Amino acid sequence: MKNKNLCIIQTRMASTRLPGKVMLKVKGQALLTYEIRRVRQAKKIDKIVVATTTNKKDGRIYDFCRKNSIDCFRGSENDVLDRYYLASAKYPKYGNIIRITGDCPLIDPQVIDDVVDFFEKNRFDYASNVGKPTYPDGMDVEIFKRKILEEAAQKAKLASEREHVTLYIRNKMKIKKGNLASPVDFSHFRLTVDNQDDFEVIKFIIENSNIKDGYPQYISLLTKNPEIMFKNMHIKRNEGLIKSLSEDSKFKK
Repeated sequence: MKNKNLCIIQTRMASTRLPGKVMLKVKGQALLTYEIRRVRQAKKIDKIVVATTTNKKDGRIYDFCRKNSIDCFRGSENDVLDRYYLASAKYPKYGNIIRITGDCPLIDPQVIDDVVDFFEKNRFDYASNVGKPTYPDGMDVEIFKRKILEEAAQKAKLASEREHVTLYIRNKMKIKKGNLASPVDFSHFRLTVDNQDDFEVIKFIIENSNIKDGYPQYISLLTKNPEIMFKNMHIKRNEGLIKSLSEDSKFKK
């Protein structure tokens, strides 16, 4: 089991730009439902866990997981790295951790498998498709060895490193890393949900596509409907990370 892959989806209700976004409904189902259905299609994932917070509002996510027979861990709201590490610690038999965030309801299972395959074939300690983004925003996948996450949880000190799970791993750790690029640079497309404009785009795609479609089909759909495609293209990628870095300080428990 040591080389099995544990996928941890981090999510919470208290988004500043679009509160409760993971529970917004399209076609009668929550976006989190749609995302988990997508993740379950990936062949390289052995187990899925949702990691949310102990905030009272996130009881709704916990209840959702319990109702749908999905493992759920609750931890720190502000120290996301600690939450992630403790969630992984509950499942010690899994040697590799796959990180996906709850704002990616359209995550492509083929992209997940491609990143994991890239990681395994090259025997990386950490691999992703986010180092130099070429995939659309919303297709972000990271995978790393369990021991790498443990070390980061012990050594990361800056607030940005505790809020953004893999920032310390990517910038500070001298390990074997790799970045998977897409065949075509589609990084200017937004297939994530961070605010109302994003939600309108996601809603349109879900209503006009199949649960098994990949991101190329989504891009094709958007290019045929430019009035939808341009709704969220004004939003900068990684706004939350940029804000965290500008406000950085030593993390206080």
